[in-house]
Amino acid sequence: MKWNAIWTPEPESEALRTGLRVRRLRWLMLGLGLAILAGCAWQGVELPWLLVGQALATLALANWLLAAWPAWVGTPEAALRLGLLADLLVLTELLAFSGGAANPLASLYLPPVLFAALLSPGWFAWLLAGLSILCYGLLFQWHLDWPLNGGNAAYAFTLHLSGMWLTFALSALLIAGFVSWLARQLRHQGDALAQARETQLRDEQLLAVGMQAAGAAHSLSTPLNTLTLLVDELLSERQDDEPLKQDLLLMQAQLASCRGTLARLKHGSEPAPGPLPLFAALNEKLEGWRSLRPDVKLQWRAPEGDDPLVSLDAAFWPALFNLVNNAAEAGGGEVQVEAQLRRQQLVLDIVNRQGCLSEAQLMRAGLTPLESAKPAGMGLGMLLSHATLARLGGELSLDNRAEGGVHARIRLPLRIEESR
Repeated sequence: MKWNAIWTPEPESEALRTGLRVRRLRWLMLGLGLAILAGCAWQGVELPWLLVGQALATLALANWLLAAWPAWVGTPEAALRLGLLADLLVLTELLAFSGGAANPLASLYLPPVLFAALLSPGWFAWLLAGLSILCYGLLFQWHLDWPLNGGNAAYAFTLHLSGMWLTFALSALLIAGFVSWLARQLRHQGDALAQARETQLRDEQLLAVGMQAAGAAHSLSTPLNTLTLLVDELLSERQDDEPLKQDLLLMQAQLASCRGTLARLKHGSEPAPGPLPLFAALNEKLEGWRSLRPDVKLQWRAPEGDDPLVSLDAAFWPALFNLVNNAAEAGGGEVQVEAQLRRQQLVLDIVNRQGCLSEAQLMRAGLTPLESAKPAGMGLGMLLSHATLARLGGELSLDNRAEGGVHARIRLPLRIEESR
């Protein structure tokens, strides 16, 4: 179990990555342009090579400078717009040196306009579209003649058809590649938005739970003190009744645990302990839990070998024992806990041997409180544990066991301290 326009608003890092992709695409187009020029030279096509080379060199210089533009005075969006303007102007210059509007490569005006509409919608896209129309129109009047081979009409027609095919191929590849990438980005953003909504819903539920808990802490302090006094009095009067005395001692320990929990809730959190031996701390906490739940058979196993020193957030323990309590209640009074250390990551397996969860419960567990009957019930405690572990950088997964029961796995990254 494990944001809305394309560009505005867009995180700065994502804008930089988009600009980098466009610049890489421009380098690719420059390389392709050089390959086309090499083919023209091989076929003996007469072109003003100095002027054409100057145009390509200008675009290469602009693309190189645009990489540092946001760090100078601009923004990633400004760099993108300048790059698209440079594409338009250099393409116009190249077409003017090779036949003007008669050059079939004139259709390459479309990709920059498409990129502007997708990446910087609004006034700039309309501006670039207007400029491309104007430049295309000017090429009807101001251009060098189309390079003919001694007036050979068949040669000129073949060259024109080849240019049309090349223009179509480039436009199709650019549109398919870039639009596909944008579609993937939109899908990822939709998934992230859905996850953010789930997280917001969970946080709102946890806030409501916290407010209710604060009120409950205030209301429970008086009856707990009363019960403590009654138990102490009964203990002092019934020292000779050994079975009753043991029951009263258990009640006294559990009332003390309740008072400690309310005190921690009142003060916000437990004090952060220093580095502790990981498995020894787990063993101590589980033994304390075992003393409060003598009705549950706890099987606890830790790996042999070194016990690393780690600093565990105090919020980890309630998250763990929510799961252990759920497993104990769902598993018919038997629960198994196993700990491992894998690549500075604590892996805790909590298993109960009865009941199972439905597919819907497995999907929703940890996102919303579940209304379900025991022994498969996991509701608010699961929600709290999931939220706490996510805040600590860990994760929680749930699976049904083939032989019956539910397997909960905690993965929590650790910062291992050096031994002193």
